[in-house]
Amino acid sequence: MNTNSVRKARIEDIDIIHKLLDMEPFKYNDEIPYDRSWIEQLVMNDRCLTLVYETGGQLKGFISGEKMVSGAVMIWFCAVKKEFQHKTIGIKLYYEFEKVCRETGVNAILAYGYKTSSDMLDRLKFFSNETTYREFYKPLTDWE
Repeated sequence: MNTNSVRKARIEDIDIIHKLLDMEPFKYNDEIPYDRSWIEQLVMNDRCLTLVYETGGQLKGFISGEKMVSGAVMIWFCAVKKEFQHKTIGIKLYYEFEKVCRETGVNAILAYGYKTSSDMLDRLKFFSNETTYREFYKPLTDWE
């Protein structure tokens, strides 16, 4: 049976998450890979929330964010392995991420995105402008 699940990241996921960041648009300089210790913080630090999407024991993607002083959470990464992209994994990760944020009293979610992620963030009802490197914002309170 092939079970799909979104779960909180564990220490044993750090190496796979680190490898996921070794692709465009995250890898912008072959000389400077993402520091593994930063990924460790995103998984282990209580101020951070990192969720993974797993199918049959295979990690296919992750989403990670950090609580800000304002009470909002900044999404640092949402990445899906290239061969599994465009299969709604990123959307499923985001919905679970937002659910956990709401349950823990987070008041807004911020995200910076490249043009490649703008369609997904637009569908998720984030607000933005039209520059190349886009800043997205989504309040978690209902607008009436």
